[in-house]
Amino acid sequence: MSSQSPLQVTIYDSPEHEHPAVRRAIESFSLALDWGMPADRTRTAPAPLRLGESYGNHDAPLGASDDLAARLRKDAPTTAFLLWQDPYFEEADGHYVAYVPGVGGFESSCNANGSPHIDLSELIASLNKTPTLTIGQWLAEAGEAILGTHVREAIANYERPHV
Repeated sequence: MSSQSPLQVTIYDSPEHEHPAVRRAIESFSLALDWGMPADRTRTAPAPLRLGESYGNHDAPLGASDDLAARLRKDAPTTAFLLWQDPYFEEADGHYVAYVPGVGGFESSCNANGSPHIDLSELIASLNKTPTLTIGQWLAEAGEAILGTHVREAIANYERPHV
């Protein structure tokens, strides 16, 4: 088994004063827009942060997703991002982290396409613990932790084309 798998992050929104910290975090995990192609060695100034584009690395150490998420939350707390690390073999789970300031964060296992997995046994157990709640009430409370609906919707809003 390999101890590496692809890792990618998309920065959706970030105040200008946090851009240097975000760039440092991206670079410290060897993430790049070109996913590891040889860098442009003629550039002398740091490349501008490109919001809404995927920075990746095909060979990130397992667990790098935890470290990158923690670093972004600490060093750039008002930056919105989505990241995931692919499973390192087909039957394994990857790691998904989404964070939107003012909305919150959501973590889950995921597949290689970054689609979060929902643990059916956890979902059923939660529904069984709250039989008197309506679906709307459950989604606003216990369901939010399991499904991450608010955070995932906020991320989806960044991904929608704005006309």
